Amino acid sequence: MSLKKFTQYKLLFLMLLSLGILLPFIPDQAYHMPGPDTAKQNLHVIEFNDQGQPHNDGQWQALKARILQPNNGTAPELLIFVHGWHHSANPKDENFVAFEQFYQQMAASDSQRNLLGLYIGWRGDKYDPFWLDGSDDATSWIEPLDFPTILQRKAVAKRIGQTGLSQLLDKLDGLVAEHQLLRYTVIGHSLGGLVVLHASKDRIKAAIDTEQDNPNLFLLLNPAAPAQDFKPLDTLMSLDRQKPSMVVLQSKGDFAVKEAFNYIKDGERALGNSWAITHDIDKCSGGNCATPMKMPSALMAHDQLPGCMMTLPHSGWKIRARLQARRSVQTCPDANMQAVWVLAVSDEIVSGHNGILTSDHAKALSEVMGMIDLYRNQLPKHAVESPANEDLAALAPEPEATNTTSGQTSTPDEPVVIVEPVAEAENPSQQPEPPVPIKTESTLELPPREGVKEESPQANPANEHQPLEETPPRPKVENE
Repeated sequence: MSLKKFTQYKLLFLMLLSLGILLPFIPDQAYHMPGPDTAKQNLHVIEFNDQGQPHNDGQWQALKARILQPNNGTAPELLIFVHGWHHSANPKDENFVAFEQFYQQMAASDSQRNLLGLYIGWRGDKYDPFWLDGSDDATSWIEPLDFPTILQRKAVAKRIGQTGLSQLLDKLDGLVAEHQLLRYTVIGHSLGGLVVLHASKDRIKAAIDTEQDNPNLFLLLNPAAPAQDFKPLDTLMSLDRQKPSMVVLQSKGDFAVKEAFNYIKDGERALGNSWAITHDIDKCSGGNCATPMKMPSALMAHDQLPGCMMTLPHSGWKIRARLQARRSVQTCPDANMQAVWVLAVSDEIVSGHNGILTSDHAKALSEVMGMIDLYRNQLPKHAVESPANEDLAALAPEPEATNTTSGQTSTPDEPVVIVEPVAEAENPSQQPEPPVPIKTESTLELPPREGVKEESPQANPANEHQPLEETPPRPKVENE
């Protein structure tokens, strides 16, 4: 054997030895064994193996028993979290600890809710290269360098979504249909977002195709999911002003998904960093959405259009619809009627890839759930109806809404979503010139109530059918 070959074999041996030391194997195991008191707990865990099968069926039996426990006639709600890459259901795992705190804050924010928590665990890492693991750092640029594990974990995540989690959601859907469970909200982060996407997309499409009510919500945070996997959902429209079935939040400062994800497969882009984006979400100035801001006139005109600007006032977040991001989105009501909203999120709201499950996020989700209850699973009428889009207006049900007297409209005490142009805050008495209608807090309507007939509002027919091309110019929105 030549010295050159001997040196090559020696280097190969040293490399394998180094990998064996630096890449410790992580067993595919459960971390939580159900006991006699598990069914009495409010926070539960269900774990799946790499084949997508439950590690222990007793975990589901304990959760079901807790759901069926009587609670003064109040059906429980279920808050579910699916972790991603580098994580597990280990009680010391950063995601597990964060979700415990997140759930407790959500439950405390509204004690009248019978809210239960469920953590979905799976083997997020098969090997643990500790020197490349930045999963506990919200701003880490190190984590995306761990390519050898994500390729294999991505396939496992997809399998768990299509089998284990999908079968679990089938069981929960049965409890919802029997009115033993009010609804469930599923949050998936990173590869956990891929798990949730593949567990939910077929049921979302089936519910829309059969015109079923949609009480549940799927929330994907910085999902490590390719845009191609989203394709079946990008043409679906919500019916009868229903809220979106799925909301995707993609941080603009997420290096792992926005940059490194593209190198996993040449030309592949992540769902939240693609043509799929429908909205942008940012913090209001100083956290106060009533504070006037200076902005370009084109952007101000855009925000004055019906449904183009919405806010979560208690959380201090503003949501702006994007136009022409997809072929099916030409107006703001188009964007709001999408069955799946994909939001490009300010780094102030979601910091990097791992800045999730914060107290601010719990506060915002509580506000959103309150909005869903207030508007009975629907979007406010003005957010999905516009003179520029007669087709979408035709989708809305015949108004049965509130009685109105001269100059007065019945409104909720504390509306969760308001649409208010910044310019009006500077001069409340000033009225904008047609054809740009203004929606203010006082024009919010409750969802239709049965048995109450609505009087037709007075409107200018010329403005009711304003052509799309005559609206103010669309602002230039940064395409991340």
